[in-house]
Amino acid sequence: MLGKLLDGRYQVNQVLGAGGFGRTYLAQDTRRPGSPICVVKHLQPANRDPNFLETARRLFNSEAETLEVLGNHDQIPRLLAYFEEDQEFYLVQEYIEGHPLSKELIPGQPWDQTRVVDLLQELLELLDFVHNHGVIHRDIKPDNLIRRNLDKKLVLLDFGAVKQIRTQLASPQGQMSNTVAVGTPGYMSSEQALGQPRPTSDIYALGIIAIQAITGRMPAELQEDLNTGELIWQHLAPVSPGLKHILTRMVRYHFKDRYQSATEALQAVRSLITASSGQSVPPSQPTPHPQPLSQQGTLAVSPAAPPRRPTPPTPPTPPPPPEAEPESEPNRAPLIIGVGLAVAMAAAGMAYGIRQGMSGGMARGTCTVTAQGLNVRSNPNAAIVGTVNKGTKLTLTGTKQGDWVEIRSPKAGWVFGKYVDCSTVDTIAEQPASPTPVETQPSPTPVETKPSPSPEPTPTPEKSPVQPKDNGAEVLTEAAEEYQQGNLDKAIAAAQSVLPSSPAFEDAQKKIETWQKEWSEAKTKFDKIQQAYNEGRYVDVIIYAADSDFPEQRYWREKLNDLVRKATQRKNQGDTNQETPPSSEQSNPQNPKPETKEPTGDNSVPICEPETEEAC
Repeated sequence: MLGKLLDGRYQVNQVLGAGGFGRTYLAQDTRRPGSPICVVKHLQPANRDPNFLETARRLFNSEAETLEVLGNHDQIPRLLAYFEEDQEFYLVQEYIEGHPLSKELIPGQPWDQTRVVDLLQELLELLDFVHNHGVIHRDIKPDNLIRRNLDKKLVLLDFGAVKQIRTQLASPQGQMSNTVAVGTPGYMSSEQALGQPRPTSDIYALGIIAIQAITGRMPAELQEDLNTGELIWQHLAPVSPGLKHILTRMVRYHFKDRYQSATEALQAVRSLITASSGQSVPPSQPTPHPQPLSQQGTLAVSPAAPPRRPTPPTPPTPPPPPEAEPESEPNRAPLIIGVGLAVAMAAAGMAYGIRQGMSGGMARGTCTVTAQGLNVRSNPNAAIVGTVNKGTKLTLTGTKQGDWVEIRSPKAGWVFGKYVDCSTVDTIAEQPASPTPVETQPSPTPVETKPSPSPEPTPTPEKSPVQPKDNGAEVLTEAAEEYQQGNLDKAIAAAQSVLPSSPAFEDAQKKIETWQKEWSEAKTKFDKIQQAYNEGRYVDVIIYAADSDFPEQRYWREKLNDLVRKATQRKNQGDTNQETPPSSEQSNPQNPKPETKEPTGDNSVPICEPETEEAC
C-alpha cells in the first residue's frame, strides 16, 4: 500500500496503525497546493457477499455524512473525502498536529481548580455540539483529546461509532453483538460497559478526566463504595464545594442521577465561574436538537487547516416584487423609447432570473453522483429512502437547504450536495425563439485530394523472452485471509514464500512481524478475559472486552464476542436465579479435559467451555 495513489490523489507515505478491520495511513493530497498531510482510514470488509457489501456501504455512507457535519466544528477534524475502491472503504480526514491530553495529566501532579474548570467549560461546549447532532462519542479519554499546536485548543478525535462500523466490517457475517461495548475501561460508565451508551455516558467520562486532573490519580486508583457503586475521590484533593458537587454529579453511578445533557452541566460550570467572579450570568439558551444523523455516533483522526468556525446559513433571498409596467408616454421619438424600454425590460428580466437562481440555491437540471452508494433521504438529516451509485445522473428540483440538494429522479428525495458534481449542470429553462434563419451560401465543391503514399512496412522486432508473472500480491492477500481465519502458521508460511524480487516482498515481511505481535497481544488479553469468565466474574468480562486496544483480528474478535455473549447470559441468569457460577474449584481432576478445535499454529490457545464444568 505504501506509495499507492488512492482515488487518484492521496499518496500513501506511512502506516500509522493496523488491525483486523484495515489500516490507518499518513498520506499527502497531491491535488492541493503544497500537498498537505492528511489521514486515510482504510476499512476492509471481511465478507464479499453483494448483500453484505450493500449493507456495509449504506452504514459507511451514513457515518461519513455524520463525520461531515461534525467536522464543521473548529475542534473536530474535518472529513475531507470518503470513497470506495475495489469494494473497500476509505475515510480521509484532517491531520492534527499536537500532543494528547494524557501528556499533561501526569500522575502525582494535580492541576489547580481554575485549570480544571477551564477544561470542563471547553469540553462541555464541544460535547454540547456533538450531542445536539444526535451523536454519542462513546470513547472520551485523554488520548482522544489532542492539544493542537496551532492555537492550544483541544480537538476531539476517534468517534466510537466508526469503531462499530469497522467491527462489523471485520465480521464475516456483518453482525456485532450489542453487548460488545465501545470505550475504554476506567472512563466507561456502567451502562456503556453493558453496550447501552447514552449522552450521559460521555458526561461521565469527562467527569473522570476532570477528577484525574484535580487529584493527580489514574482512574484505576479511585475506590468505589461497595454498596452504592459511587466513586470515592473527594478526600484526595482540596476542592471547592461548588466544583466538588459538579464533578460528583457528573460521575454518579446511575445515569439518571447525572446531568442529563451537556447543556445542563455547562450551565452549572458557568454558574460556578460567575459565582467566583461575583458577576451574574444569563441562563444558557437550549440548542435546538435536529433529527439525529446517526444512532451509532462516529472515528476521527487528526488538521492542516487554520481554525474554522461554523458559518451561519444564509437566509434565502425573497423573490423580488413584480416589475411595475411603465406608464405610456406621448408618442415622441417612438423608435428611441421602444428600444430603451426593450433594453430595460431585458435587464430587469436578467436581474430577476439571477435573484431567482440565488434564492433556489441551485439551478434546475442534472448533476452527477461522485460517491459510491450515496444515500437518498426523505428530508435533510432524515430517514434513508434509497441509494444512488457513482456516475448516476440526478435531476434537480432547484431547491437547496444548507448542504443538502433536493432531487426529482431517479428517486425523489434529498442528497448531500458535496458528493454531486454540478459543474456541468444542464439547466432547464425555456429556450428563446431562434432568430430568422439567414440563407447561407453553399460550400465550395471539395477539391479531390491525392491519396497519401502507403508507408513502408516496419520490420517487426524480435519478441523478448516472456518474464514469469509475479503473483506476490495475490499470495499475500491469501496469507492475510488465512491469518484472519486464525491460521497463523499457514499465513506466515505463505507470506514467506513471496520472492525477494517481488514488489510485495517488503510488505510481506512487515505483515509477518505485525501478525506475530498482534497475535501474541490478542492471546494475552483473551486469556485474561477467559480467566475472569472461568471465575464467574461476568461483569469484568464485559468490561475487559470493551478495551478499545484489543486487536481488531477476526479470529480473536469472534472468540471474544462469543465469550461476552455467554458471560451476559450467565450474568442475567445469576441476577434472576442466583445461579452459582462455574469456577476452577468445581472442576473434577479425575475427568479428562475436553478436546477443543484449535487453529493451526503453535500459538493457538485452548478454548475453555464452562458449560462442561471443566477447568482448562
